[in-house]
Amino acid sequence: MGMTPVRVLGFVAIFLLGVVCCAPAGSQSIVKQQKTYPLWDFDEIGHTCRAKGRLQDRDYCGSHLMDRIVADGKDAIPILISQLTETRPTKEPVYDYWAVTTSGDVAYFILNDLFTDSDWKTFNMPGLEPLDDSNCHSYAEDCWNQFVKKHGRKFIQDAWLAAWKKNKDRVYWNESSRCFRVTPAVGAK
Repeated sequence: MGMTPVRVLGFVAIFLLGVVCCAPAGSQSIVKQQKTYPLWDFDEIGHTCRAKGRLQDRDYCGSHLMDRIVADGKDAIPILISQLTETRPTKEPVYDYWAVTTSGDVAYFILNDLFTDSDWKTFNMPGLEPLDDSNCHSYAEDCWNQFVKKHGRKFIQDAWLAAWKKNKDRVYWNESSRCFRVTPAVGAK
């Protein structure tokens, strides 16, 4: 008895279903899912992270999430950069006097703080100086929202990504200052 086209299609469908449904779990790990941080659910302890200071400073900001990000070291930086375009609102604003913050905003704040020295002024990531809009004379949230509206989150992400790619081999964690620093480029004056 010959195989009819309908029967052949039936066997093929059953075969493909078996391959897809019954594949070993190990083959599913071929597609590696990128790690992310639940920035929309920033877990500050007792509203300690809301005023001036850096988010990685434990005496200023109590957060298990920040402890995890700091513990991940340099590996955290590309993850945070990948989250800069996220627009999911945080469960409540991360900073005092802000009406709304998003997970992308939090990624930006964390990246900036991680590269800000213990003097709270010296920024240690070369190439990102243009992201500071010092011409804005309004309150912080308004200045940030104007900057995002003017340039877009993708611009911010691309700027961070370019700076990261250029400097990542020279980035190191300085424990006494609790921030990332960049060693000078060879031959830099």
